[in-house]
Amino acid sequence: MEKKYKKIVCVCISLFIICILTGFIANNLVFADDDTKYESFDTEHETDMSKKEDYQKADLERALQDAIQLIVEGSNPLVSIHNYDLEDHSETTVNVTLYAEPCNEISEESRAAIENMIMGSFNGISKDNISIDIEYTER
Repeated sequence: MEKKYKKIVCVCISLFIICILTGFIANNLVFADDDTKYESFDTEHETDMSKKEDYQKADLERALQDAIQLIVEGSNPLVSIHNYDLEDHSETTVNVTLYAEPCNEISEESRAAIENMIMGSFNGISKDNISIDIEYTER
C-alpha cells in the first residue's frame, strides 16, 4: 500500500508543478500580447488624429475657395494651408492663388476682403502669413 501512496503523491506533485509552469507561461504570453496591443493602439490613434486634421484642413481650403470665388467673380482661386494646427494658428500660413483672365482686374478692396475673411477663419494668424498671388490666364 505504501507504493500506491507514493505514486499518488508523485502524480499530485507532478500535476502541481505542471499547473504552476502552465500558469507562468500563460501569464508571460498575456503580458507580451498586451504590450503589442498598446503599441499598435497608439500608432493607430496618431494616424487617426492626423487623418482628421488633414480632412479638416482640406474642408477649410474648399470652403475658403468657394468664399473667395464669391468675393472675386470670374476668378478660379486655389487655397493652400501650411503648418495647420487645430489649436494654435500663429504659425499657420495661407497661400491664395487667383487664376483670372487678363481683362478681370483684382481690386485692392477684393484683396483686403480676402485677407479679412482668412483672418476671421483663423484666430491668431497675422497678415504676414497670408499671401495672395494673381496669375492671369488666357482661355
